[in-house]
Amino acid sequence: PAEKNPVDKFVVSCANANFEYGFEYQGVSERLVQTPLTDRAYLTLTQALHSRMGGSPFGPAGTGKTETVKALAGQLGRFVLVFNCDEAFDLQAMGRIFLGLCQTGAWGCFDEFNRLEERILSAVSQQILTIQTAVRQGAQEV
Repeated sequence: PAEKNPVDKFVVSCANANFEYGFEYQGVSERLVQTPLTDRAYLTLTQALHSRMGGSPFGPAGTGKTETVKALAGQLGRFVLVFNCDEAFDLQAMGRIFLGLCQTGAWGCFDEFNRLEERILSAVSQQILTIQTAVRQGAQEV
């Protein structure tokens, strides 16, 4: 039998969740201080990703939620794009962002997501549900 490429076997594990390493090099980044809270956040987020869902870290401003998501993405070799949501975000803008994320396979981190208008949040939740359903079903198109 032919030897498999060892790169194809590179897997990152966290509890019962296994992820193929993404090999997205983003330069040498600063290390996040590892605390019991970041460990718990990593475990929660990886379990959600293993279930083909997303995560929504919650807490006071300036506590490192975005940095934790960026650090986890880096450890899994994934590209993450951070968007600072404000009143200027409309449904079309969010649709374009989701389209780009789906096409590239990048992670999206939406800072200040709660600042979006209620009608936008409602429509965006439907878009996210459609994407998550497609991912869970292994669909090639959304």
